[in-house]
Amino acid sequence: MEEHAVVVDYDTDRYPFQRVLAAEVFRVARLDQMHLAWRRRTRRDELTYADNLSLRRRMQQLPDDATFYQLYHAWIARVVAPSYGGKISYSAHPKMRVHLAGTGSVSEFHTDAAVTGRTDQINCYLPFTDVHDTCTIWSESSYGARDYQPINLRYGQALLWDGGQLEHGTYQNLTGSTRVSCDFRFHSLYPERVVSPWRDVLAGRPVSLSPEKRTK
Repeated sequence: MEEHAVVVDYDTDRYPFQRVLAAEVFRVARLDQMHLAWRRRTRRDELTYADNLSLRRRMQQLPDDATFYQLYHAWIARVVAPSYGGKISYSAHPKMRVHLAGTGSVSEFHTDAAVTGRTDQINCYLPFTDVHDTCTIWSESSYGARDYQPINLRYGQALLWDGGQLEHGTYQNLTGSTRVSCDFRFHSLYPERVVSPWRDVLAGRPVSLSPEKRTK
């Protein structure tokens, strides 16, 4: 993990993302075992990328007043924003992710800035299950290293990191766990108020680094 990344711990009783998603969106007992429930529902032993997309759409199609979004906005306001001057510009609709156990990669290796053109944003990786080994995102440990390593987090943690310029992606999920997560980008509206370590998340970038230089 890049040295300037910050792991944020939060109270899952106050922000019960996992319980809400399991009960109200996927209707399963355990998110990390959703591949077992989905095999039973589809009557198929082999799951594919299309299954990941089908389940992800359930999250993406949630209305703005859904319980999940109420938790999401409250979490940002009370957990993330206070460390960034109290006010941030962020994605109102984060990217939802499902990576079922036994399925192939759900993301090629890339840098976000190469897609968005934005170099001022911090990435937040917010998993709703424990994520580890091949059921999580893999990222290079330093800019240009391409020494991909898993971002291991437990439910109740989030990672603030430079996904804009650190190359990252996924592999086939060979674990027995399904990943359910979201990710979003943000920047502070009052950067002068931000102190370490929060202001340093993007500090490790080489000055000359730009998206177009990250060619494979």
